[in-house]
Amino acid sequence: MHEALARSAPSGETHRDGQCVGSSFDSVPWDLALKALACHTDQKWVLLYVERWLKAPMLMADGSLVPREKGTPQGSPISPLIANLFLHYGFDAWMVREFPAVPFERFADDVVIHCATERQARELREALASRLVGIGLELHPEKTRIVYCEQSNRRGTYEHVSFTFCGYMFRPRRTANKSQGVAFTGFLPAVSPGKLSEMSRRAASWRLHRRVNLTLDDLAAEVNPVIGGWLAYYAAFYPSAVTPLCYRIDRHLVRWARWKYKRLERSDRRARTWLRGVHSRDPELFAHWRYCTPPG
Repeated sequence: MHEALARSAPSGETHRDGQCVGSSFDSVPWDLALKALACHTDQKWVLLYVERWLKAPMLMADGSLVPREKGTPQGSPISPLIANLFLHYGFDAWMVREFPAVPFERFADDVVIHCATERQARELREALASRLVGIGLELHPEKTRIVYCEQSNRRGTYEHVSFTFCGYMFRPRRTANKSQGVAFTGFLPAVSPGKLSEMSRRAASWRLHRRVNLTLDDLAAEVNPVIGGWLAYYAAFYPSAVTPLCYRIDRHLVRWARWKYKRLERSDRRARTWLRGVHSRDPELFAHWRYCTPPG
């Protein structure tokens, strides 16, 4: 049995996709952060400026200054660097030292730890909670979960069987052995529903149907860098999960065609047929077309 101690955010609240808001960036003790930095430089001016950045008061919208006692400065480009350096010694090095046989991944303050058994996961969670308290942080009591990585031929029911990490949702999914054609259940990643909705809202915000002053080639040139970037990341695993996004973008293009061409404005079916013809003639025009069939 394989257990994942998932979404172990050191502190703060998390939104629905498991990324931290507020998080350890607001909780980093300054003395320990500077101690971690001192392991990488002996230049006093570097330590001096970083200390000034850390201790700078927060400028509010009304112009007032609010003193701070801990954490890295909000919005500062050096904030993620300091926090990651702090967590490297506070978490990464500690894991390697105390649990050398247990693999893990960390992105900022979002962590997945892979345990062999439920017992090991519970023991590690207790040890990690104690470790974080010792460096001024804490595990979020609700968002830190032990997840059962369900696959074929495993029995039993468990409270948590999925988790989200770096925009991917990991959960049991049907798949097949391509060489043997045998279907089975694997614990696999695919784009998370939250990220899929976020990308759909972003695409809707472009209001493509109103941009009738542009040609279809112009539209493709504008949106392909964004869509291509999304799909290069989120279609790397289980690419069929991004298909709904592709069809939503096509619906925006159909609407654009109806606004653009008078002969298509009264018929959604005729506009879909027109776009399907463009898709067939130039299947590489839009970055998402490689992940979906022509609009029906």
